[in-house]
Amino acid sequence: MANRAIPFPAAFIVAGLVVGCANPPWQPPAYETAIKRFYQAHATEKNGQCLAPYIDGFTTLQVVEDTPERMTVEARYLYRDWWKDGGDQPFGECIGYGRRSFVLIREDDLLQVSEMSGLRRN
Repeated sequence: MANRAIPFPAAFIVAGLVVGCANPPWQPPAYETAIKRFYQAHATEKNGQCLAPYIDGFTTLQVVEDTPERMTVEARYLYRDWWKDGGDQPFGECIGYGRRSFVLIREDDLLQVSEMSGLRRN
């Protein structure tokens, strides 16, 4: 039996299909994305002085509870504010580190935040 190799262009197509079907390694976990979205929509920082904060990055994420119905995550993060980012000031008024707990529920294979500790604007 002859040893048949896959033609060069076909090998790239097959490799691309295999890689395309796998989860990309740079994709964050679903709970991280859900936490960022919920925080941006509901959080406030510095006793209400920062009304449009967003999580710029997590320093730690610790899953403290994981059941089929819910997940609890302790998060430490760097936040910035869309409106008060400090501008030309090196240590802006609304840039800092925070810590919150998030409770996420599982519904139809989706994770949604149902509770968040800390100050909220709505």
